[in-house]
Amino acid sequence: MPLQLRRVTSDAEFNELVQCICESYATPVNRLWRLFRHDPSPAGFIELRDRLIREFRADPAACWLKIVDTDIGDKVVGAALWNTYTENPYPVYKEHPMEAEWWPEGEPRVQEADRLNLETFIEATDLGKLAYEACGFVYAGTNYLESAKRNASPEWRALERDMQ
Repeated sequence: MPLQLRRVTSDAEFNELVQCICESYATPVNRLWRLFRHDPSPAGFIELRDRLIREFRADPAACWLKIVDTDIGDKVVGAALWNTYTENPYPVYKEHPMEAEWWPEGEPRVQEADRLNLETFIEATDLGKLAYEACGFVYAGTNYLESAKRNASPEWRALERDMQ
């Protein structure tokens, strides 16, 4: 399985990229993905693809990378969105300096951050957190979702149920 890292450069690449992303969040089920990013219907797929394309075009800091398997016709088997900011968009956690040895997918982006003398921050799911910690990143905080709402509508309660 020869894998190759490639930079996404055209809108046409997003169909297969989004398919890979959706499959990866389906098993095991990631309820946050479903709630915030993806309606699993065909229309939801198109909406997600088009939204990611719009966001990609609008953000000069964005760099989509994909991993393809050359043995199976360059099928996309992994993807990542990296944003490189020249100013820190997050609070600085100076008490936790980060040094990481990266797998090939992230190495060029980390090298770019090092070249620009920038700190590196990653947002991750619980499963991703373990992978990033194994690579030397330090946990800095958790974002909690508070869903309690007075006089919640049936739709809101259904969303809360989906999050469980």
